Amino acid sequence: MSASDVLRTLRLAALAEDRLAGALREHGLTVDRWRVLEHVVANPGTSMTDVAAALVMAPATATRAVDALVETGAVYRAVDPADRRRVVLHPTATGAALLDGVRPGAAAVAAELALADQAASATPGRTRAMSGRTSS
Repeated sequence: MSASDVLRTLRLAALAEDRLAGALREHGLTVDRWRVLEHVVANPGTSMTDVAAALVMAPATATRAVDALVETGAVYRAVDPADRRRVVLHPTATGAALLDGVRPGAAAVAAELALADQAASATPGRTRAMSGRTSS
């Protein structure tokens, strides 16, 4: 992967976060909370350590996201029956319903990013113009 490929990927990641934040805001989620909720729904019984590692997220960030999701009733913590020293996370019906409501917006963002990636490949600087950002 070349440096320009890395830069294009970083631009797309910034665009994705900007667009996702807008789509998630109306559902009361941040990008970090959405990522954690998606992971917990896909991996019920996952631990905090697993969440942070799988999402390449700082443990403190993962903890804040989980705390917020617990507070809203989207996930709950439980003691791991196999190892009572370990806490695991499970989604609730509320959390699953929340994701169902968010997924169409996330899919729209993904479609937009696919187009932006095609445009960026064909015309360098196009992604930057779409995001309204300037790079230094």
